[in-house]
Amino acid sequence: MSSEGRYVVIGRPESGYSMKVRSALRYKGLEYEWVDRCLKNEKRFQAHARVQLIPLVFLPDGTVLQDSTPILERLEADHPEPSFHPPDPATRFLSELIEEYGDEWGNKLMFHHRWGFPADQRVRGRSLARGMLEGHPLRVFAPLLAPFIVRRMIPRMAFAGANRNNAPLLEASWHSLLTLLEDHLCERPYLFGGRPAFGDFGLWGQLHQAYTDPTCGAVLRSEAPAVVGWIERMLDPKREGDFESLAGLEATLRPFLEREVAPRFLAWDVANERALAQGDAQTELEMGGRLYYQRTFQYPASTLAILRSKFRRASADPGLLRLLEQTGCLSALEIGDG
Repeated sequence: MSSEGRYVVIGRPESGYSMKVRSALRYKGLEYEWVDRCLKNEKRFQAHARVQLIPLVFLPDGTVLQDSTPILERLEADHPEPSFHPPDPATRFLSELIEEYGDEWGNKLMFHHRWGFPADQRVRGRSLARGMLEGHPLRVFAPLLAPFIVRRMIPRMAFAGANRNNAPLLEASWHSLLTLLEDHLCERPYLFGGRPAFGDFGLWGQLHQAYTDPTCGAVLRSEAPAVVGWIERMLDPKREGDFESLAGLEATLRPFLEREVAPRFLAWDVANERALAQGDAQTELEMGGRLYYQRTFQYPASTLAILRSKFRRASADPGLLRLLEQTGCLSALEIGDG
């Protein structure tokens, strides 16, 4: 399936994880072929997919990868320049932490708005229906398919914790995230300075999706011009300078860790891990003075273990330890250590 030594990406523009990989390929300057997953090429996808998730990426040697984070890690290993990672281990870990926040918590915020608001349901149902039937004789029936896609997706909101009980928490998190990012990005083109880092790609994948949806897109355009500039810049990111030091980043990065990463993402991640260990089908925790609950899953527990292993590589840095402790992140990362 490789295309003359190029990467081949089977994805969708409505998939934040697919767009994350595309942005990373562009930043690395790698040749690739983009293939929209649709009914016309579904046999090709099924012949190689291990799970029913996109993106599915063929490396130039024919190796097949799924899951955006390992894909980016492989790109970095095979093409180390320009690097996704700051040379400073402490800053690199914070970038990896934000990448995981974007993948696992940012996705909840986007998914809640995309499938929980009628205007967003209509727009995204139609685009997915058109995309699914692109180039197929049945494309004329796309308007009839759109409502069925919406009906199929609404029950899946529960998998992302996007239920009625959690709605106020997810919406508060969304507005908090935008405020904190606006403060941080008004001073720099990318999250960690003059060039994109691992964290940019993970968080951007979900915010780009939100930007293309009616509800979140309107909020972004009216309240967060610096975030919008970053979202548009990340479509084809370029190096505009160097990575900043932790000292230079801390003033506006600290509130993000303190108000979003620790009390929301890491708190849920640890609670999910605990529930899984206890055999509880549902994860429950207090968040912002309210009960948050959703189904318990194996996958985030696995990625939390990987995140902790990444933390151990940087844990000798006293500045990082101080920042993580003061923002409430450290305890979640030290669980199970040693």
